Amino acid sequence: MRVLSILDQGTRLHATSDSLVLFKGKEELKRFRPDEFQQVLLFGRVECTSSALAILAKRKMDVVFLTRLGNFRFRLASRDGSHAALKIAQLKVASSPELVFPIASAFVKGKILHQRKLLLRKQRKLKDESLAEDLCRIRVFVDKLPSLTTIESIQGIEGVSAALYFSHFNKLIANPDLQFKGRSRRPPLDPVNACLSFGYTMLQYAIEAEILIRGFEPSIGFLHQPLAGRSSLTLDLIEEFRPIIDSFVLRLINRSQLNPLDFEYRTGQSLDEILAAEYDISDNSSESVVGCFLGPTGRKIFLSAFFARLREKMFFPPRQANLDLRAIIREQVQHLARVVENKELFYEPFIP
Repeated sequence: MRVLSILDQGTRLHATSDSLVLFKGKEELKRFRPDEFQQVLLFGRVECTSSALAILAKRKMDVVFLTRLGNFRFRLASRDGSHAALKIAQLKVASSPELVFPIASAFVKGKILHQRKLLLRKQRKLKDESLAEDLCRIRVFVDKLPSLTTIESIQGIEGVSAALYFSHFNKLIANPDLQFKGRSRRPPLDPVNACLSFGYTMLQYAIEAEILIRGFEPSIGFLHQPLAGRSSLTLDLIEEFRPIIDSFVLRLINRSQLNPLDFEYRTGQSLDEILAAEYDISDNSSESVVGCFLGPTGRKIFLSAFFARLREKMFFPPRQANLDLRAIIREQVQHLARVVENKELFYEPFIP
């Protein structure tokens, strides 16, 4: 899936008879053919005219509107009733504990085992005693998953394992200018957390697009329970892929593709003001630092590398073939659909 990302603030996406045209004021910046991409991401103050929306809607394009910093606002989705049977099966599974526990457990198992592999890779050089002990603890947690009988206990294992994993994450960072002091979210408090949060967000959009295309109801999850305004199924499927973002962020940081000047610290009276992120940093020195986010240049560097990462190929055991990450996500969504429809017995997470 090719993605059109527009980050230039104050621009306008307009449509002609055969193309989309990006303007800034009266200046034409670039032309795009609608058949060149399957998803459009609009960051911040980017206007999409009614003519452009009409073309995108006609092509059933996935159009996501975000704040300048990448926080979700809303998305354009076309009406499609061709997957009613899958939605009914999804609701049936989500309502049956004996059906939902193995799927929820598999999502967590994939995430924990992949996180453990990242730590093991570094441990070969570090030979760190505390890391060795926690690697054993994480392995024990994985072994406990099949015996758990509540979603809360599965989520508890995931939470404890994640805490152990991130307690050692700074040992994976080789860039002295960008260090990690612990996982922080909403808002992220340092550049590494800013990259992790932004990466998870972009991955979430890629996964949700595949969920919608396949015909799932994104609000009905298995590990994550339904909650107003939340794409619970997307949060389920992202779990096994989060460590791919972790390793991607480590690559960017350890290769010094990002530096401290690519980040900005934003201040304000409330978190909502920070996440809106449409205005310049306040000069009021009495306000405390609230969050750290990728700046304009940092976002461009990150997104360019992120979409290149989506095109990189990895070995995918079920197909015995090398597939790019987008294709692997699509395969896993299809695999989940077959499990939900009782065409396959067990959901197997993807672990590179």
